[in-house]
Amino acid sequence: MDLLLDTHAFIWMSSQPQHLSLTARALLEDEKNAVSVSIMSFWEMAIKISLGKLDLGADWMSQLQGFMRDNAVSSLPLRPEHCTMLSSLPFIHRDPFDRMLVAQALSEELILISKDGSLRGYDVEVVW
Repeated sequence: MDLLLDTHAFIWMSSQPQHLSLTARALLEDEKNAVSVSIMSFWEMAIKISLGKLDLGADWMSQLQGFMRDNAVSSLPLRPEHCTMLSSLPFIHRDPFDRMLVAQALSEELILISKDGSLRGYDVEVVW
């Protein structure tokens, strides 16, 4: 399976795996599955850090990049076709980062790992 992590799932996978559901943890630990994190998640984390809503430490980026290297997590860039998909999504969810993750998952045919149940309103497979 090809998986895309929601931002909270990526943070928990890297530092607090006990917060992941048993299903999510099993999928992420299965070496047959390809795991990706969107550049949008890094953008979201940077904004939350700058607003004081998230504390990942001073070297958060190098820590997360090291985690990705060590755990075969790839980075999913933002592509024009993701924006095209985003423009066609209904406004079920108002968070721009989550909407783009949905658009990326749909465009790339990825399963989204997220605790956010409202994302199930889209035509995307969400697992938690």
